[in-house]
Amino acid sequence: MPEIKVTNGLKKFGKVVAVSELNLHIKDKDFITLLGPSGCGKTTILRMLAGLESPTEGEIHIDGKCVFSAEKGIDVSPDKRDVGFLFQNYALWPHMTVHDNISFGLENLKWNKSDIKARVHELLVLLKIESLADRYPSELSGGQQQRVAIARTMAPNPKVLFMDEPLSNLDAKLRLEMRSELKRLHLETNSTFVYVTHDQLEAMTLSTKICHMNEGQVQQYAPPLEVYNNPANLNVADFVGSPTMNFIDATVEQQIDKTISLLANDMHFTFTPNSESSVQFSQGQKLVLGIRPEHVELTDNSEIESIIYSTLPSGLETIVKVKFGNSLLSSVAFGDVDYEIDKKIGITFNSNKYILFDRESGSNLSLGTLALTR
Repeated sequence: MPEIKVTNGLKKFGKVVAVSELNLHIKDKDFITLLGPSGCGKTTILRMLAGLESPTEGEIHIDGKCVFSAEKGIDVSPDKRDVGFLFQNYALWPHMTVHDNISFGLENLKWNKSDIKARVHELLVLLKIESLADRYPSELSGGQQQRVAIARTMAPNPKVLFMDEPLSNLDAKLRLEMRSELKRLHLETNSTFVYVTHDQLEAMTLSTKICHMNEGQVQQYAPPLEVYNNPANLNVADFVGSPTMNFIDATVEQQIDKTISLLANDMHFTFTPNSESSVQFSQGQKLVLGIRPEHVELTDNSEIESIIYSTLPSGLETIVKVKFGNSLLSSVAFGDVDYEIDKKIGITFNSNKYILFDRESGSNLSLGTLALTR
């Protein structure tokens, strides 16, 4: 299975820049998710990699072979890139059985009949759809159609499998099941997967690495837990996580050695970075304090007082919003618990994963601990 490298990628549609400054290295057997809101450029990147869209500038290499170079005039067609593409609508032939849908591409590639029969059977078994071989697409559920589409895409043994929001047409329960199937399929096939989604939960649960996009530019390219725990900027922090991260405006009062004194919500806090940091904070500097909901602990014993604003119990957990100064903070209480609205309750900050962002640039400046001083 190959590596994919994109160097200085740029895509314009007229005067509109869809993707810019794209430098991407996808390693062998990776499961990469292109994540971001609608219009951020993720599908454009996928289409450029597959050869369905030609970049305006830059180079693309797949398995060490240059498949596109604006400077050298190289633009290898999709059918010669040895990749498979799974579309959102599956695009199955309605007049063909499951078996024939899977075998159709192999027949066009002039495979001999015995090899076609063996490959189709192998995929039917792998995707657990042997019993559906003689059915037509109209006789299948959404999840079954999706499995057939995957089998058809994988039939010619492509080096890379590209998927453009393949689960978006399924209901919530089936989406969850198919995420598990896709992750298992990736492991069993040892393939390189590149996957487009706007669903951050899909990206978190499926990927080996997330490529977070916004307005045509890569915001962060890292493993899911790194993106979650140490987002590169406010844009990534706000997009990834459910419930979303809490943000509180803060101002630097002073910095003594490593410790930064902050004024936030009319309260005085100290922030201590987890490791040696070269970032120097200046008095009066405007920051944003980022706090994940699970790091806001509700307790009856705390100097920091808040008021229960709303609760959303689900059995497994309860999402609680509390009034804290001038802010509403989300908290997560695990287990089948609930709280009385407008009741006073204490909160504590006992994690080492609080983040200081620069308010102007949005950049992540430091990760550390937080304590109330007075």
